[in-house]
Amino acid sequence: MPPDHDQKPILQRLVGHHSIEVRLDTAGRITIPEDMAAAADITNMAVLAGSLRHFELWSPARFAVLEEKDKPEQVNVLKRVRAL
Repeated sequence: MPPDHDQKPILQRLVGHHSIEVRLDTAGRITIPEDMAAAADITNMAVLAGSLRHFELWSPARFAVLEEKDKPEQVNVLKRVRAL
């Protein structure tokens, strides 16, 4: 969605509605709530992927599938960025 789209705030609230606050434990770690971990197929390992202004947590298997899906377009995306 373009940054200036009039419905962007609605989308942000919709996505943010499913966000939660978590506390760090004494070692500085966060615990992923069980229901969220289960919905994302995260068990004992997770991929922390940076995405410019936020980060994403993925199950390693799901992230591998996403990377494979993205591969064909990566060269085209880089070409577009270089052309800017």
